Amino acid sequence: MRSRTGWHYRQIAAGSDLTGDGRPDLVASDSHGARWLHAATGAESAPFAPRGKIGLRGWRSINHLTATGNIAGGPTGDLLARDTAGVLWLYQGRGDGTFTTRVRIGGGWNAYTHIIGIGGGNRDGHPDLYATPAEGRSYLYKGTGNATAPFRSKDTTSVLYLPQRSDDHIA
Repeated sequence: MRSRTGWHYRQIAAGSDLTGDGRPDLVASDSHGARWLHAATGAESAPFAPRGKIGLRGWRSINHLTATGNIAGGPTGDLLARDTAGVLWLYQGRGDGTFTTRVRIGGGWNAYTHIIGIGGGNRDGHPDLYATPAEGRSYLYKGTGNATAPFRSKDTTSVLYLPQRSDDHIA
């Protein structure tokens, strides 16, 4: 039976304040590539306002979306989006739920299965990015606060990522 909740999205990211009210909002893209904002309300009974369209088409090629907080020094939180070609794009928040023109961060990001905004991992005041490949060492990209070059070169972390195998069982 199909759910009637209306939450039929391809990508969802939450955690960045995109509206400038101090609350973490949620952004999603649907199967047609339209972008939607669910602004946080602060109410426990209805944590998000009804969705509002913030972009028509263009995110159909996005296969990974992550909220990062304010990585580029703008008025509010930002988003990172990876397209199917492996290019990572910065969408800098304007403070009204919309974004400035996207900035290309670079290619080759399809090597990672997980790309996660982790806040200030190294405590320098800039949100950082954690990335893991299918197997092996994970990487930390330290934030710079600069929209044209938001991350430093990757640093290897001590975290080893090994995906769970289907024959692994918890007793």
